[in-house]
Amino acid sequence: SLAGASVGNYALFAGGWTSSASNVVDAYNINLTRSTPTALSAARTNPAGASVGNYALFAGGETETNVFTSTVDAYNTNLSRSTPTTLSVARTWLAGASVGNYALFAGGYTGSVSAVVDAYDTDLIRSTPTVLSVARHTLAGASVGDYALFAGGEIRTTTYTPAVDAYDTNLTRTTPTALSTARRGLAGAS
Repeated sequence: SLAGASVGNYALFAGGWTSSASNVVDAYNINLTRSTPTALSAARTNPAGASVGNYALFAGGETETNVFTSTVDAYNTNLSRSTPTTLSVARTWLAGASVGNYALFAGGYTGSVSAVVDAYDTDLIRSTPTVLSVARHTLAGASVGDYALFAGGEIRTTTYTPAVDAYDTNLTRTTPTALSTARRGLAGAS
């Protein structure tokens, strides 16, 4: 229930669950040496991570059971933390991916499924591109070429979707061929 993102010479892992929501951040450098930067501004589980420019961002999640957050924490290449504008909607179980000059956070759960997409540029200014084609949570994000993709997810209890949405460097959404099998809780990699 933690999230990962990279910036500069670091891979960061933030939040998660121990016996409660965690605010711990671990950073690994290119020599695989671990350090612990400043903690997240709020402990949370199920945030999403994505990177843009000189920042690794961690967005959303749950601070405790069914208490959703819109908080975003950004870590720069020196691992200094800042808190940009919050997500447009507090939510958990969202997904992150990057494309061009944007980090995107899509979907999630607000008490119901969400189709909202928030984009942060290299100056950490938030915009809200076109929503997902299908509202869903526990989806996956990944990037390839000039696209950030969001795939799969749950649209209602035990009903999953194979939907895939692709956002280009101008934040224009298209819907490529669906996944071969509808599913939730999947992972993405690039």
